Amino acid sequence: MYIVAIAWLYVLLLISIMQPTVFRGIVTFVGAGLLPLGLLLYLLGTPRRRRDLAARVEATEATEAPEATEAPSGPSVPLNPPDRSK
Repeated sequence: MYIVAIAWLYVLLLISIMQPTVFRGIVTFVGAGLLPLGLLLYLLGTPRRRRDLAARVEATEATEAPEATEAPSGPSVPLNPPDRSK
């Protein structure tokens, strides 16, 4: 996707160079190139940003989950109680 954006900026650079004044060249490059392309890339990048945010939230919840599921502290029960049959 980025190769198309780079190619579009290259074409607009060539068009901007052919403008009669420097001001018109800059306005052409910014107005027909940078602003629309920046908006397009921002809109097309929205799903990726949402996936990254969801993954970040999931990773945060995964690191916090073991703390919430720990056994409550209190008197401990021995694993092998002593033999009292004597």
